[in-house]
Amino acid sequence: MELATIPVANALLPRPDGGVVRGMFVDPAMARVLKRVGEGGAVFLCPFVAGADGGGLYPVGVVARLEGLWREEVFCGPAERRAVVLARVRGVGRARARGFAIMERLLVATAVEPLDLDDLREGGYPTICGAGWRATSGRTDMRSVDDLVVTIHGVDLEGGDDVALQSNLGRLLEPEQAHTVEHAIIRSLQQYALCTPKTLISCIAEETDELKDSLDLGFRRRLPEVFGITNSGACGNPLTNLAQFYLAQEIVGSLADGQSLRWSVHEARRKTLSRLAADLEFTTQAGLRTLQGLKKGMMHDDTAPSPRHAAAILKRFPATPWE
Repeated sequence: MELATIPVANALLPRPDGGVVRGMFVDPAMARVLKRVGEGGAVFLCPFVAGADGGGLYPVGVVARLEGLWREEVFCGPAERRAVVLARVRGVGRARARGFAIMERLLVATAVEPLDLDDLREGGYPTICGAGWRATSGRTDMRSVDDLVVTIHGVDLEGGDDVALQSNLGRLLEPEQAHTVEHAIIRSLQQYALCTPKTLISCIAEETDELKDSLDLGFRRRLPEVFGITNSGACGNPLTNLAQFYLAQEIVGSLADGQSLRWSVHEARRKTLSRLAADLEFTTQAGLRTLQGLKKGMMHDDTAPSPRHAAAILKRFPATPWE
């Protein structure tokens, strides 16, 4: 089966079992696709994943039926109005495309076939479905060796309700590994609207690389406020929490002593890094200091799990927040 394709940059897809979402299309090319499909027609919605190589289409998405199409004027700035196309679509099933092509000036998904995530799970390839909700944050609670709970929080796209996924990863992972898995699952759901063993492994590498970059930048440029900032959000951990607390404390103290704001911020950054290095016993060696910051300060482990281990991790999570 061939279907006209709409790339979705934010991976916000409707629930495949009848969920409805509305989207705004500023790009005239996408508006033309919707008009040619027409109300009642089917489209293939799939994530567009940005990357260093320019990004690309992720071939797993949702087949949706177009239920409404209209134009409206919206404000694009304080005084600028622009006509855009809005559409309402209803998800009718998960699907996978074998390829993409340009046909009659349309982007088309080729060899589109249904994809049953339950069948994948039963076959030993568990996945978490991100369609119909947006993963926003997470939490890792270490209560005992047997009680290591990871929670992924999110928002239902249709009703706006809070939803969550939760799993006990006790004895399967160490706390540092579980914290990294938490972040990687959020990143995968935000990028692909799906988390599979393969995307989990990839996102663990991406997340830890960005955390290391934030540490390297923070130490080199004396910017403790950037610690823990990645494309998937801000990481809450002992190092970043202390950095924010010390930075605020030092700025307030310096201002109270009559120093200028510029000088207060400059000195606060320097003193914050010194206090963190003393409290957490960081070395002055740049490369080793970054690893210490990641493992000891941020409680993250950059060790990539094997495909079998990644599958075992995801098997402990429900497939959707509604299960």
